[in-house]
This record gives sequence, structure tokens and C-alpha cells, in this order.
Amino acid sequence: MADRNEIIMIGPKNKTALRESFGSWLFLSPALIAVLLFLILPAGYVAYISLFQSTIVNPTNRYIGLANYGSLLRSASFGNAMIHTIVFAIGVTIVVVSMGLALAVQLDKNLRGTRAFRVIFFLPYVFPLVSSGLAFMWLLQPQYGLLDSLLTRLGLPAVNWLGNVHTALLMVIAVTIWEYLGFYMLIFLGGLQAVDVNIKEAAAVDGATNRTIFWRVVIPSISPSLFFALVISVVQAFQAFDQIYIMTQGGPVTATTTLTYYIYTQGFQFFNMGKASAVAVLLLILLTGLTFLQFLLGKKWVVIDN
Repeated sequence: MADRNEIIMIGPKNKTALRESFGSWLFLSPALIAVLLFLILPAGYVAYISLFQSTIVNPTNRYIGLANYGSLLRSASFGNAMIHTIVFAIGVTIVVVSMGLALAVQLDKNLRGTRAFRVIFFLPYVFPLVSSGLAFMWLLQPQYGLLDSLLTRLGLPAVNWLGNVHTALLMVIAVTIWEYLGFYMLIFLGGLQAVDVNIKEAAAVDGATNRTIFWRVVIPSISPSLFFALVISVVQAFQAFDQIYIMTQGGPVTATTTLTYYIYTQGFQFFNMGKASAVAVLLLILLTGLTFLQFLLGKKWVVIDN
């Protein structure tokens, strides 16, 4: 009898929970359908195409299994593109995160003109990377560019910044940093403004120096923002394409060919869609692994207030 009453009591609750769950999924369905149509299905099709020797005209020309992946792993050009991508990602991530945090710390102070500086530093992020790349191409032009004009006036030789294998990748990294720095500054600025002032004042009363307060109070408090910035900056750096296409087109030789530009050359210059799809799959696996690793390591240092 008790079991029957219990079933009678639980039944309406289950129906209510079921209705609420159905309503939640109903509201989420447009976003889920969009994710399915524009992310999951295309990614699955790319993985499928990577198993074929395919062209743009005939994507499923001949099934070759994992031969595209084996060819890539043995390819020196793919290895160079991987190295360039890693160097690019490390250079961009270290600078935008460290300089973005340093700028945010300075602009968080209630000093005169800080609002204007916030706008100035964030403004490059509003510009499309294509226009930024074109502007810097003119600035770095070896004969009439502003930078080389300054060097010649100082009695120094002009440098072909984008045509030199030793400087081309550095220039693309510099333009990317200029573009994204204000975005990460804004992320850290939001985190800094959310830090409890009472905690910092209490630490100062206890005799803590400004450096101690920064490392022991501020950094743990903004660690979620710092973690978010690290994850996003790595993903953005590995997906960089626009600035490379506009400024160097992967050159000189292959000095600025990253994985994304390698996908473009294989797919739309050599029309080898199977190999291009294989690179895209490997890039997805690499980014997924790096993100998962960051989440594992983030559990050890990210402080989340309950």
C-alpha cells in the first residue's frame, strides 16, 4: 500500500519534470539545429572526404582510407606548416595575454584619460583583419613604406620585412598582436573591475605590498578571465588565415604557411580536397586536445568562487 501511495505521489512530479524538460529542449532546439546543420554535419562530411582521393569536381573520386593522413605525416611541407603554426600561436598568445593584462592593470586605475586610452587600444579589434593587413603591407613596403623610410633617414638599410624569410612570420605575428591586444585587454579589465576592493584593502592593512596583493589576491581573482583568454587566444592563433593571405600568401617560399593556409593551398590551389580535409581533421583534433589539456591544467590554478 505504501509503495502504491509513493507511486501516486511521484507520478505528478515526474510529469511536471518531463514537461519542464520538454520545454527546455524546445527552446534550445533552434540553436541545436543550427549547430547540427552548420557544425556537426559539415565536420562529419569533411572527415568523410578525407578518406578519399578527391577533387572539387568529384569529392568521392576514389576511396583510399587513411592514405591522406599517412602522406601528411610523412610530408616535410606539412611539418613546416605545423612548426610555423606552433611558433605563431606561442608568439601571439604570450604577448596578447601578458600585454593585455599589463594594459588592463594600468587602465583600471582611475586616472585622467583612461577611457580614451581604452577606446584607442580596443579600436584595432573593430577593424577587419583584411583592412589591417593591407594597411600594414603599405607600412612595411620596402621602398615607400613608413618603417623603411624612417630607417633610411637614420642611415640604416631598408629591410624587405614581408619578403624576408627571417622577418615575414614576425611581421604577421606583430599585426595579429596589434589586432587582438585590445580585445584581451577588455577581458582582463572586466575581471579586474570585479575584484573585491575590500579584500585588497584588508591585505594592505595586514602589511601586504602592491606586488603581493597583485600575485596573491588579484591574479587568483581574475584566474577565470585569464583561463578564458588563454583558451581563446590559442584557438584564434591556430585558425589565423586572413592576415597571412593578405600580407604574404604563405611566403616568402613557405615561411608563413600555417596549417590553415596549408588547407587553402591543398584544396583551392592544388584541388586536392581529400588531403585538405585530412589537414582540417588533424587541426580539429589538435585544437580539441590542446583545449582539453588546458582545462585539465586549469583545474589546478583557476579559482572559482562558489
